[in-house]
Amino acid sequence: MKFNQLFRYWLLQIFLPGRFLRYKYRLFQELLHRDQRCLELLTALEEILHKQKSVDWARIEKLVRELITATRNLIRSLAAMHPTAYDQLEEQLGFLNAVLDGIVTLPENDSTPPYTVSLGMPGLEPALVGGKAHALNRIALEAGLPMPEGFIITTKAFQLFLQHNRLRPRLNELLAEVDPQNWEQLTQLSEKIMSLVENGEVPAVVGEEIACRVEEYHRRGLDGPWCLRSSALSEDGEASFAGQYLSVLQVADQDILTVYKGVLASKYSPRALAYRLHCGLADQDTPMAVIFLEMIDAVTGGVMYTQTPELVHEADAPLAVYAVCGLGRQLVDGRAEPEIFYLTREAAPRPLEFGNEPRSCLSSATAVLLAQWGMMLETMFGRPQDIEWCQDKVGNCYILQSRPLKIESSHPGATVTGKELIPPDSPILLEGGVTASSGVAAGEVYVIRNETDLGRVPEGAVLAAPILSPSFVGIIGRLRAVVAHSGSQASHFASVAREFGLPVIAGASEAIKRLASGMSVIVDADHCRVYQGSIATLTPRPATPFTSRQSPFFSRLHRIMKFISPLRLIDPTSPDFAPQNCQSIHDLVRFAHEKGMAEMFFLTGRSGRGLGRARRLDAALPFTLYVLDLDESISPAAKGRKSVALEFIASRPLHACLQGLTHPEVVWRQGLVYLDWEELDRVSAGIVNLKSAALASYALVGRHYLHLVLRFGYHFAVLDCLCGGNPEANYIAFRFKGGGGNYENRLLRVQLIQEVLTWAGFKVITEGDLLEARFERRHAETVLSRLTLLGILQGKTQLLDISLNDDDQVVALVSSLKEKFADYVGDG
Repeated sequence: MKFNQLFRYWLLQIFLPGRFLRYKYRLFQELLHRDQRCLELLTALEEILHKQKSVDWARIEKLVRELITATRNLIRSLAAMHPTAYDQLEEQLGFLNAVLDGIVTLPENDSTPPYTVSLGMPGLEPALVGGKAHALNRIALEAGLPMPEGFIITTKAFQLFLQHNRLRPRLNELLAEVDPQNWEQLTQLSEKIMSLVENGEVPAVVGEEIACRVEEYHRRGLDGPWCLRSSALSEDGEASFAGQYLSVLQVADQDILTVYKGVLASKYSPRALAYRLHCGLADQDTPMAVIFLEMIDAVTGGVMYTQTPELVHEADAPLAVYAVCGLGRQLVDGRAEPEIFYLTREAAPRPLEFGNEPRSCLSSATAVLLAQWGMMLETMFGRPQDIEWCQDKVGNCYILQSRPLKIESSHPGATVTGKELIPPDSPILLEGGVTASSGVAAGEVYVIRNETDLGRVPEGAVLAAPILSPSFVGIIGRLRAVVAHSGSQASHFASVAREFGLPVIAGASEAIKRLASGMSVIVDADHCRVYQGSIATLTPRPATPFTSRQSPFFSRLHRIMKFISPLRLIDPTSPDFAPQNCQSIHDLVRFAHEKGMAEMFFLTGRSGRGLGRARRLDAALPFTLYVLDLDESISPAAKGRKSVALEFIASRPLHACLQGLTHPEVVWRQGLVYLDWEELDRVSAGIVNLKSAALASYALVGRHYLHLVLRFGYHFAVLDCLCGGNPEANYIAFRFKGGGGNYENRLLRVQLIQEVLTWAGFKVITEGDLLEARFERRHAETVLSRLTLLGILQGKTQLLDISLNDDDQVVALVSSLKEKFADYVGDG
């Protein structure tokens, strides 16, 4: 392949130089397109990192692989422009690709047995049974507290399920597109993913193990129904996933496998996806185990916080037991307001006087027993606990779950602020309820009455809602605060809100009546008040999870970006600007872009080889200019003519440059022939056709491209320019050298040009009488104005290498040029 490419390059260059120029121009356009694609992908990765965007790791993997492919294509475009010159770039890319592949590819989790394990078995790790089951297993082994009988379907069974149904490629494809800020898109993608899982087949070996364990329970007299609960890795840890996954009660034998798949599928529900992404966890970081438990016929259920969240800052903050009649699910789902028992945080807890009345669901003696268990578990786990419990018909209590209690977020992105920020004259719109999550926030109210309206909730909203639904987690990144008619501190959403530092008031019975969409309000969740107004000094921001910055996701991404983002090759003129010094993808892209422009800049030599099919420009110019069309920018109406009028050429940069060269302020001396005098002296001592292409200036033109070689007097100027619709690709490269005056005078002229171009925004370097200037990454109109200025400057500085004598003249002329032509640099 490389030999064929090299053969074609030589063939065109030697035998068909005109076609060679067009071929190289097409390669250059391809290179610019590929360069832009590389920069887009690089920018997308940098934005995810620096703006802490919530995306799935599959998006990172997709972007990195696309960037590697785009960079390879870019390098090959450059190599085609000059075969054999840039072979080392492929080697550098190969090294970086190997490194990045090792980081971006997450290993698949283990799918070897065991697929089920008994609850209460020693040595079970979270990676095998998930966070919730691991905590329950510790309680069974270390505390010996009552809990339902059961077993665990392991994370290895989940991994085998994915492999058996070949789901990973399709999962990654869909997960790569997930945007948790776009609820409608998130919901649609979630439905597709959940459908894949629900329609999958449970591997026979897993189904058989489950059936054997259920049969064993039957032999022991346990006939169901059953309860299946999620237990993902990372669940009930630093990221609680409270209420985000599915738990199913009253499951009959014949429905076990269908419900099992439903629990697995809940890993990809909209709210679970949004929560996981906000917490900075990859799909592979949260494999799903499922806890299989006997169903307790509960008459009372609830939650216990071993440290009361709303009273945490008080020295003697109590323990709180929240109870509802029947199943505790209505409490944690935010649909019920509980009876609350406050007790001292002691080994032998004592009931306190304050709390809800009457107490019909739970006796004080039972509350004391639960509090004793709670303090035992706090001691065992070494931190305050959020515990779910239930009580059956005969009065037996059971522990169903225990996880770290989320008190409040202390991360830098939290919206928690002081009450002193609230203006003292702010009218109170609403007062009452309980602090479900502390903090102060301001924003516009959005009233929601149905969860189907979640997609309409705007960015920065203060949500007013009937209940504290766990589904609100799906849009938590859009919210400033939540005020709910019902609910309590013990709901799942309250737990998540405390993780995210989101102020929440629950049980505000007048919330829906008194708050209307569009109102500007201040929510003081600590004092359960909503004020009319706003806080100018409170910077509005969506709540962000305090775990995400230290998450595996951003840890991996930081490692990846070390090989992608840093730009070490900055100066194209440095000897270090070489392939072997490309240490990042950004270096490779920069190098290819610079060398691609250099290949175009030196597209033709002073001889103008390859211009045999160029046509003379028919225009009122003091010099002869030949034009070669690269992309059909010359109208078909001019076909067959030896010369072509300017109006037939649709090249914006050519028009802009000639506008400068023919500017009224530019004076061309009458009777003086402007051509390559040095070449004229060399070839014929003056005996030659003065309109010969060998002495003329020439331009290679495209609709948005110009390569212009100006040859008049004893100096030589080359201008290369692209000015299309993409500002990032636009540039002017200018090179100027020579003159007929003595060396010191030529340096004065170069100094003058340097000062004017620097004032106009060009990057300029000089070496002796050689000047090189760059102007890049600007909008087309800005580039065109600089082209006109360059044309003016070329006309105004003709023969100055003969007339300039000292620095004072240079200063005066620079000042005059700046004053006269300031309009050409006014756009930045």
